[in-house]
Amino acid sequence: MDGRFAGKKVHVIGLGSLGTGRAVARVLSRRGAEVTVSDIKPARELEGEIAALADTGVTIRAGADAYRGIEEAELVVPSPGVPLDIPPLLRARERGTAVVSEIEVAYWIAPCPIVAVTGTKGKTTTTALIGELLRSEGKRALVGGNIGQPLIGLADRAAADDLLVAEVSSFQLEATQKFRPRVAVLLNLFPDHLDRHADMGVYREAKARIFANQEKEDAAVINRDDPEAWALRTRTRAQIGGYSIEQPDPEGADLAEGWFRVGGERICPARALKLRGRHNLGNALAGLAAARAAGASLKGAADTLSEFPGVEHRLEVVGTVRGVVFVNDSQATTPEAAIAGLEAFDERVVLIAGGRPKVHDFRGLGETIARRGASLVVIGEAAAEIAEAARQAGAEKVMGAKDLAEAVRLARREARPGEVVLLSPACASFDMFANMVERGTKFKELVLELAREGGE
Repeated sequence: MDGRFAGKKVHVIGLGSLGTGRAVARVLSRRGAEVTVSDIKPARELEGEIAALADTGVTIRAGADAYRGIEEAELVVPSPGVPLDIPPLLRARERGTAVVSEIEVAYWIAPCPIVAVTGTKGKTTTTALIGELLRSEGKRALVGGNIGQPLIGLADRAAADDLLVAEVSSFQLEATQKFRPRVAVLLNLFPDHLDRHADMGVYREAKARIFANQEKEDAAVINRDDPEAWALRTRTRAQIGGYSIEQPDPEGADLAEGWFRVGGERICPARALKLRGRHNLGNALAGLAAARAAGASLKGAADTLSEFPGVEHRLEVVGTVRGVVFVNDSQATTPEAAIAGLEAFDERVVLIAGGRPKVHDFRGLGETIARRGASLVVIGEAAAEIAEAARQAGAEKVMGAKDLAEAVRLARREARPGEVVLLSPACASFDMFANMVERGTKFKELVLELAREGGE
């Protein structure tokens, strides 16, 4: 029983597949709260999610009944996918009810420091790498947040000498109040999620909340090569550690004469990094700087970097079919991310791109496709926009496909041995798939099927 929650009326919104709502309900009900969980989907579509809470004693409301009684709650915790301006949340706020994200509640109960990583791209890779760097020195690092397990579940079972390493999104950060990471990492800021955030300014402010409660004994690791990110260094009271792959930074983390350095100290050769792509050099520097700020010596960093395989759906090599390498980069949901994917390869690339657009400016991607001499296969709602941008830039080979299966076969016929077929969509997946994970998994299935058929 936790005196902070005993008898408190808590309304949790969302029973989605990522499990954030269920985790909040389970943790807070065990700590004595009177928890109601709601979802606007009808109960018949939530049978598995509802069954997962059968032993908790929480109240579940679904469909048209979802938000009944929300005004009586003392605390409302919406899942990250729930916009904060829906009428039930506005009514709750008008009554003075606290509306906070799951990571905020996780911070309240966490007995140990939090290392939080945000940015438009690179969060998952960097978060996972920080965890590995800390574990390699015998530290118990629990990794989760916007990847893997919800942060509240990790906080609930953590010990005082543990470290929580969390990927945190703008959706999670925008509903924080006291959330204070001991180490905060900001990787970059590109236009993203503008279907949810009103404009780039609102998105920027959400990301900046990672610094809002830091104090001088905390650390902020910020990308000096990204002007949007670096400008937010004025928003923290923490000790700032910049990192850069473009300019020397003897006080921060940098790449100098082929070496990764932190605070001017050579850590290991950059060639030790197993991951491909210039952007991953930056992710590695951010990871090294954050791990050092969290107490790691980095003596074994070279071994960790040489063994770290990256994460699923992030420039993940699926296999080779008749000399053509197939790479799953389904996480690339913005044009900038797809550009980074293209630039990760010296080989000629056949790019599969498209889906539901988050932005409508694909000129930079089109220019990169043309400059690299890549072929393009487009799918989904953004197919025409991406194709037009590529043609306007001078791309010579642009093809359309009705779905991902046709795209994979077209790409295979276009690619020659020694070349790469890259799924790097530059778009969200929701026009064709439930999420980017389902899209990436389907791509891998199609590649394995192609291999079984002999690559034809």
